[in-house]
Amino acid sequence: KNRRIGLGIMGFADMLYKMGVKYNSEEGYTLAEKVMETIQKESHKMSQELAKEKGEFPNWKLSVFAKGEKKVKMRNAALTTVAPTGSISMMLDTSSGLEPNFALAYVKQDKDAQFYHYLNEHFKNELENRKFSDKEIEAIKKEVVDRGSIQHLTYLPQDLRDTFVTSMDIDPESHVRMQATFQKHVDNSISKTINMPNEATVEDVKQAYLDAWRLGCKSCTVYRDGSRTIQVLNVGDEKNITKTTEAPKAKSELETGGEKEVRVEATLGERAIIAPKERPETLSGKTYKVKTGYGNLYITINDDNAGSPQEVFAMLGKTGGYFQEQTEAICRLISLGLRSHISPEYIIKHLKGIRGPMVTMTTRGTILSLPDAIGKIMEEHLNNNIRENVGLSEEEVMVAAQESVARSEALESDSGKSVAEYGYMPGCPECGSKIVMSEGCVECPSCGYSRCG
Repeated sequence: KNRRIGLGIMGFADMLYKMGVKYNSEEGYTLAEKVMETIQKESHKMSQELAKEKGEFPNWKLSVFAKGEKKVKMRNAALTTVAPTGSISMMLDTSSGLEPNFALAYVKQDKDAQFYHYLNEHFKNELENRKFSDKEIEAIKKEVVDRGSIQHLTYLPQDLRDTFVTSMDIDPESHVRMQATFQKHVDNSISKTINMPNEATVEDVKQAYLDAWRLGCKSCTVYRDGSRTIQVLNVGDEKNITKTTEAPKAKSELETGGEKEVRVEATLGERAIIAPKERPETLSGKTYKVKTGYGNLYITINDDNAGSPQEVFAMLGKTGGYFQEQTEAICRLISLGLRSHISPEYIIKHLKGIRGPMVTMTTRGTILSLPDAIGKIMEEHLNNNIRENVGLSEEEVMVAAQESVARSEALESDSGKSVAEYGYMPGCPECGSKIVMSEGCVECPSCGYSRCG
């Protein structure tokens, strides 16, 4: 009834490269407004022509175009937008939407797992125009691949470094201002990510949102580099090294319900090692099928004779590859934990809630990721066991499960946050390379994978 369409742009940053204009400059903002204003004016003009020929959109009488003394008949209620163009911009080898380039050089991987250093075409052409030799260009390319930017290459001319900026070279205020400039002439939505360096503070993020509000932006997306990543290992940083202290001696007597249980006194030494119990020759269990964003996941949970889970297996339908490797690793660690007397509820609590880029709605509720799916199926399996073995109602089972998780959380209170609570930004599901945030979407500069939402 409104006939909305979305005419937009792509390659704006590369256009500025070719024109020798700095992205975050007055000239850059002026050009941005001229580009979008021209697209909007011409599209509105053509929509009026089409309205004369074919009639206005059905809801025209309810629109702003029908109000006031000068009524304007339009074929379309809205015509312009700045949409995410991650995939098609990679296909056409240009910058995405109104975004600055994330980097001037990437490492790309082909289907045969061969890696190639890729340098932005416009930057390479400019170096050639300035008479840099092939050897010098190759040396620059290797340096830029490491950082993505040329701002640290002080031997390059200043005007070159001013023109060829990347998203991380641009301050948040300039990111917001460019969005606001384009938005003046955009009917529909606008896609833009404010990329911030890892050292950005809460105050920096707050200021970005305030700037967006002050300039009347329709939306605001902020991504701080590394904010969704857990660094497990640190090299050369003494304060991050976990020190192992000597464990206490085990007590010779333990009070248990008024009776004394005798234990052999032993010195545990510097490390107390928990060894998982041996797996029995035969275990019985159930296999569950759950839909995920990566395909159907088949989860098998085997119990001991007492009905306590002892191992977990999971297999993806036809996807395999990267996802199957990660799923197998998760299940092996879960099985080790279960056979080492770690509470299943404790494991479930750590798995549930981990969010990935491919969220899926199912009959079991929202599946956020593969770990989340495994955690939810484990919880369902435990509840089924309780109902079958104890005869409790479903409501009573849920109460018991909540109390169990509460006890697990109490045990964890002194140990700090878990990886599950922090979340993580996964590697590319196609090639495993680092993915980047752009236009509110995730993109892989290496193989071209892209996903929004």
